[in-house]
Amino acid sequence: MRASHTHVLGSISSFFRLTAGIVVHAITHLDALRRRPVMAVTYKQVYFTGIQALLPAAFAAVAIGFIMETQMRGLLGSGIELNVKMLKLVVLREFAPLFTAFIVLGRSGAAIASELAAMKVQGEIRSLYLMGIDPGEYLLVPRVVGCAVAVPVLTFYFQAIVAGMGPALASVFVEIDLGPYYQALFASITLQELLVSAAKSICFGLVIAAAACSSGIYVPPSRIWIPQAAELAVIRGFLLLLATDAVFALLTL
Repeated sequence: MRASHTHVLGSISSFFRLTAGIVVHAITHLDALRRRPVMAVTYKQVYFTGIQALLPAAFAAVAIGFIMETQMRGLLGSGIELNVKMLKLVVLREFAPLFTAFIVLGRSGAAIASELAAMKVQGEIRSLYLMGIDPGEYLLVPRVVGCAVAVPVLTFYFQAIVAGMGPALASVFVEIDLGPYYQALFASITLQELLVSAAKSICFGLVIAAAACSSGIYVPPSRIWIPQAAELAVIRGFLLLLATDAVFALLTL
């Protein structure tokens, strides 16, 4: 039993070290973005992670904004101040960044892990070494930077739709005075809250990319591990996102 616990703890510790190592490697090798091939891969990652996720994120944001607004009206009444506080706390400050990160994790995280695992199985990563190309700079840096850029932008997009479209759509079914509501909402948002949300989203992007890259690269070179890599990326990323969100919650108490 003790040996089993030691093995599990060792695996968890190893994963955290590998994940943190990928983030550190990417940050310390940002000069690789000066190379045109690396920058081209980064642009593709931003496109896949951010732009292609705009439509599903918009649908989710409209639905969540409408549901939250109608539920808050039913539970809290029509008081503008209380509803605005709940919208900021539950939707904009906590739920929107985390839900956006889950969308990116399910789409891009799984795809990155599968792609890198397939490259390892097919010997493409080894080929990069033989050609004198650093796989860390060509494969890891673009994906980490792409996610770190796309996630906060997508989060802001999600928050804007939740705050803008949610009350507007809910006003069709429940009585909401939109003018004073929007005025109170925007007046209550502070620069500090925006900066914390942006910092959290950037960290979420780093976590997603690092979990996906580590799950894809550090798997046995066998085809059966390609779908397993995607599954590991989602599970590990999910747990790391929750842990990161908890850290931010403690820091902003």
